[in-house]
Order: sequence, then C-alpha cells, then structure tokens
Amino acid sequence: MMYEKVIRDNVHGDIYFNHPIFIEILDTPEMQRLRRILQLGGTSLAYPGATHTRFSHSIGVYHILTLFLESNDLSHLSSQDKKIVLLAGLMHDIGHGPFSHSFEKVCLQNHEKYSTEIIKNPQGNIFKILKKHKINPEEVVSIIEGTHPNKILNLLVSSQLDADRLDYLQRDAQNCGVGYATLDIRWIVRHVRIVDHKIVFPKKSIHAIESYLLGRYHMYKQVYDHKCSISFDALLEVWFKRLKDLYTSKFDFENPQIEVIFQELLNNQIIPIEKYLQLDDYSMFDIFKITQKSKDKTLADLSARLLNRKTFTIVKATEVNKNNLIKQLENNGFDPQYYLIELIPKKSIVYQDGVVNGKDETIWIQNSTQLEPLSKYSMFAESMKLINQANNEKIFLFPKKLV
Repeated sequence: MMYEKVIRDNVHGDIYFNHPIFIEILDTPEMQRLRRILQLGGTSLAYPGATHTRFSHSIGVYHILTLFLESNDLSHLSSQDKKIVLLAGLMHDIGHGPFSHSFEKVCLQNHEKYSTEIIKNPQGNIFKILKKHKINPEEVVSIIEGTHPNKILNLLVSSQLDADRLDYLQRDAQNCGVGYATLDIRWIVRHVRIVDHKIVFPKKSIHAIESYLLGRYHMYKQVYDHKCSISFDALLEVWFKRLKDLYTSKFDFENPQIEVIFQELLNNQIIPIEKYLQLDDYSMFDIFKITQKSKDKTLADLSARLLNRKTFTIVKATEVNKNNLIKQLENNGFDPQYYLIELIPKKSIVYQDGVVNGKDETIWIQNSTQLEPLSKYSMFAESMKLINQANNEKIFLFPKKLV
C-alpha cells in the first residue's frame, strides 16, 4: 500500500510526503523547534504578517525539490538519491538559532555548522531515524555542505537558482504582503536541464529567470535590508554586549539562570548542541522579560526596546556629527558604547556570474549546443554588475529621542 501524508501550505497548497521517514523527521523535537523560530527575525517589526517560520520554509523547500525531481533530466536519479536530497532540503535550516540569521551575529558558529552537527549527532533523534531507514547521515550532510560527489544534488539545495531561494522569495513576499516575488516556479523547474554536471535552462526561460532576479533585488531593498531589521539585529548585539560586560564585571544577576543559559557565549565558547536546541524565539523573549526588570538600567532598557519595538533610528554618517551625537547621548543618560552603533550594512549580491566564495554562482543558459552565462543574453543580469559595484554607506544607529 502506497504511503501518503499531506500538509496544506499557504504558499504551495497541498504538499505530499510519500515515505514515512519525512514525517518521522518532521515530528522530531529538533524539527518542531523550527516552528518557534521566525523566518525573517526582526523584519516582522516592519511587516506584521511576516510571522512565518523556518518550519514552513523547510517544508516548502522539500516541495520544490519534489517538483525538480519530476523534470525529465532529473527523473532518472535513483530512489536513494532522491530521498537523500529531499532530506537535505527538509533539514538544511535545522541549525538556525533564535531570530534566524540575527542570532549568528552573536554566536560563534553559523547555522550551517549547527545543522550538520544536529543531523550527525548520535544522541539526537535525527541520526537514529536516518539509521533506522538505512540512510547515511554523512551523505545527507554532504549535500548541505555542497560536497556530495553528485554535484547536481548539491546544486538543487544550494545554488544561484535552487529550491531554497525559490521557496523563501515567494514565501517571504507573500507573508510580508508585498508583490515583488511572484515567481513562475513551475515554468522554471519544468525546463531545467542537466548538462556537464551543471543545472542549465533553455533560452525561453530567460524572462522567468529575470523576474526571479528582479524579485530578489526588490526583496533585498524593501524587506531583507529594511531599517527595522537592521536596527533589531544591532539592538540584539548590544544587548549581548551589555550582558557580557556585566558578567565580566561580576554583576549579580537577579536570575542566575541567565548565566547558565549563556555560559558559553559569555566565555567566548561555542554553545553545545544540547543547550543550543533549547534556544528559540520564545525562550529569548522570556529572557528579555526577565532582564527588562534588571537593576542595571542599561540592560533593562535594551531588553524593553527588544520587547516593545523601541528600535534605534538610522541616519547616514554623512548627515550627523559623531561627536555631537556622543554629547547628546551622555546628556540624556545614555552610554555611547551601547547607544551609538556605527556600521556599514552588509552588501547584498543579487546575481553575479562566476565563482563566488568557492562556488559557481553562474546561471547557465543553453543555446543549441552552447552553454553561456545568463549575462550574455540578459541586459538585466548584465546591469547587476553595476548594482554590485555600489558600496553601502556608513550609518549611525541611536535612540530616536535624540532626533
């Protein structure tokens, strides 16, 4: 009898699971924890509908991979290869910390590394389920790390045009209520071809790919790099800085659990998996509720700001005088080392031909028997080179009270 489970998704509709291993993985505490981690972290402060989670995104990535695997050039993959790439897609974000990428700014280990450790952990639930179904955890991890011998499996999960990006662009846009990333996913996926161990697309797919890239560009400008998101991340960093400075000065925390929970971070160590898996958005907000009652006024204020959307304002460095800002902060009782943040926002590269960080990011177009980079045929892809050359300006973040 054929196995089938269905999950109804607000983005893709009904998502089908044809093997019990996927549902068993979804039901583990490690995966269920992703229900308690927002996909976009602090961006929800700007877009109230952006309360979707890493869990829903993981299911969406699985779904898009099933569509890829139905295409002519990928249908020949063995049932085992199909299963492991679907598992890799389903679990590629299992290592995210609270508030998704925001937490990586204060953590000493990135989410990709935690993902691989969680999957390979012999004491964990994931490892035991994979072994039960005769799946090698190392093989699943190799796809996430991009080192699997079958390069196509790696590219399906992580490349310039992969299942991960195709899901999160559409999911993020829909939940934020913006229309920048209405993607023709089925058209793109249906025309995928495999040539010389590369994922390639016919020329007739160019307009759909351009729409995808344009949507990605607008999502960065309007959503991912929104000032509320930047300010939330900066606040989270200075909150941890204050926590660590108090710990170093032997401050007597009202709740000793604070030191226990963050012991490793406070001592510049990597959080062990067992403790890391106890952290999610909910637990962090509970901690902020505790620390907002701290007798240390700075920690209490920063905690209240994180809880109540009292984020810092953002001003270009060319528009204000830093020394004047410091004086204003001090006159208003704010310590500049926590209340004046100076940074250059990370540059977002939407598309770039060639090898980036050791990985080929080229979108390949097949014209008859020739393979050419997208930029040869697309004026939009070519114009991305100019966009990529633009440098972000230095900004200052500080309390709105000073404006």
